Amino acid sequence: MPAVAALLERRPAMLALKRALPRNSFRCLVARSPSHLASLLSRHLIDTVIVGGEAARGPVLEALRRDFPALPVLLYAPLRSDDAEWLERLHRARGVRLAIEGVDEPVLPRLVSRQSLTARRLADLEPLAAQLDLADPLQLKAWRLVIAEAPRGLTTAAVARRCKLARETVSRRFAAGGAPSLKRAIDAVRLVAAGQLLANPGYRVADAARLLGFSSVSLLQQTARRTLGVSARQAATLHGERLAERLKADQDWPAWR
Repeated sequence: MPAVAALLERRPAMLALKRALPRNSFRCLVARSPSHLASLLSRHLIDTVIVGGEAARGPVLEALRRDFPALPVLLYAPLRSDDAEWLERLHRARGVRLAIEGVDEPVLPRLVSRQSLTARRLADLEPLAAQLDLADPLQLKAWRLVIAEAPRGLTTAAVARRCKLARETVSRRFAAGGAPSLKRAIDAVRLVAAGQLLANPGYRVADAARLLGFSSVSLLQQTARRTLGVSARQAATLHGERLAERLKADQDWPAWR
């Protein structure tokens, strides 16, 4: 499930966040300090960062926007009467959204979901179904599963279990009609996730490989070359029709390309 890293100074805010986020939908990792938040970002695949008002008013938000500008940030804090200037600065910060403590608890799960890397992947990749010749309801269900969960270690066997069918059946039906193989789709989405990470200066290729479960940088690069014909870092530049064309290639891309 998606992991959320939260750095909140106020204990009531943390308790409210934990109550609001369903345990079967989100894994909430509590950061005790800014340095602990940095450690969580280096050790876990984080979908969204949630910070409190003091962290956002201090250097934490500035550091996040500098080192992880492509990582979604949700500010969860009460509003004060003198916050107008600060809110204006916050409005100009890319990728930062505001949830008001004491007001927005009922909609926090939706706010976190909408603000996540998973939501961005779904918005970018789900519309490619038609270009990938995915039209059958099973194909569309599996494609959505792959987009949402492949970066967190989804396997073809896990897709089959979720679809309540044999692995061979799901693999055969997913690839019907000229669509890419299920394994190729999973690899491609993991590479898109690598591109999401590498859009942040705070992540190196080695970090992306480790966070996405590749045993080595070499394996990540080999998978990128074989699946999409580009390096892992270049995978971030493939969007829409270009990504669909490379994903639908009849054969693996030559290793030397």
